[in-house]
Amino acid sequence: MKVFKVIDDALTKLVDIALVGLFGVMMSLAVIQVFLRYFFNSGVLWGDIAARSLVIWVGFLGAVLATRQSKHFHIDVLTRFLKPRHQVWFQICSDLFASVICFFLGQAGLTFLELETGNKIFLNLPAIVVEVIIPISFYLMMVQFILRTVANVGEVALSSSTEEPEAR
Repeated sequence: MKVFKVIDDALTKLVDIALVGLFGVMMSLAVIQVFLRYFFNSGVLWGDIAARSLVIWVGFLGAVLATRQSKHFHIDVLTRFLKPRHQVWFQICSDLFASVICFFLGQAGLTFLELETGNKIFLNLPAIVVEVIIPISFYLMMVQFILRTVANVGEVALSSSTEEPEAR
């Protein structure tokens, strides 16, 4: 179980660093654009496109972190009526289902990647630079759901091995 915790922590740290860096660049670019437009009646030619592209990256990386912290969108009406022992099993099933959905969304995201060299966005960068975050983020969310499933299965295994048989 320690191995999964190390993997989870490493992925989270990597996403955190990327998110903070990209958010800083996005905000700096926006401030520079406002400053140049207000004082000099000009701006960075590619600044708006770059800022929009960074919003996409920040949004998807934020979704990965939300998944990691269980702050993603989920419906928990049914779990309120289940016993705690059954809640864990329901969580295991829903996490497995979510990981399968994220896998297929990642596969669908791969179809959006434009591999043509002629399609450029800004600074002569190919469009794939912006679009690659879609499948990457869904695959990272899939990994988060799988890691949570493994942790819950481990929790169930530990709790069942420590329980004493009920007296009849």
